[in-house]
Amino acid sequence: MRSFAILWIVLTAACAPPHARDGATMPQWSYVPATTAEAGEYFRVSPEAGERLGCTVSPSSPVCQVAQPNAEEDSAFTAEGSRLQNHDNPSCRKLGVAIGEHRASVMMYRKALVRITNGQRYYGVGHTYEIGNAWAVRVARRIDDMNERTLGEKLRTLRHEMSHTIGASEGGGTGWTAEDYASRCG
Repeated sequence: MRSFAILWIVLTAACAPPHARDGATMPQWSYVPATTAEAGEYFRVSPEAGERLGCTVSPSSPVCQVAQPNAEEDSAFTAEGSRLQNHDNPSCRKLGVAIGEHRASVMMYRKALVRITNGQRYYGVGHTYEIGNAWAVRVARRIDDMNERTLGEKLRTLRHEMSHTIGASEGGGTGWTAEDYASRCG
């Protein structure tokens, strides 16, 4: 029961504004309604990341194992950063610079983390967190075991999650939100 309670806290706090703990922010999650991508060796996240992501309580959680982007994903992420650095909008150019600076921190996890709220099913297809001074940007390859995500969907998640490295929030406030970067720079 205790492990379920901790997992519930991790999942329900995922979209909450980040709060400082040891000077780092908590993961920020992207949720998309059910829509509709796997290569490389998966390995366990670091113990520090595992603690932050709840992997000690739920070691089988999809976010607890990551892999390097495959050649197609890596090439697309590199091209997206370059494309955005030449975008007409200065906010998108700033995002392009961030992608270039942090692209090496992007890892893939197998499938989305499912969360049910008020009878609605949401899929966590990406997250971003900081440990020390290093950003970790994560993108899901699949919605579930049966449904792959397209490269376009992964790029949209990359834009959303990478925007957190330049200060974008999930919700309102001043400036662009992560959703603004995901959609307006697409």
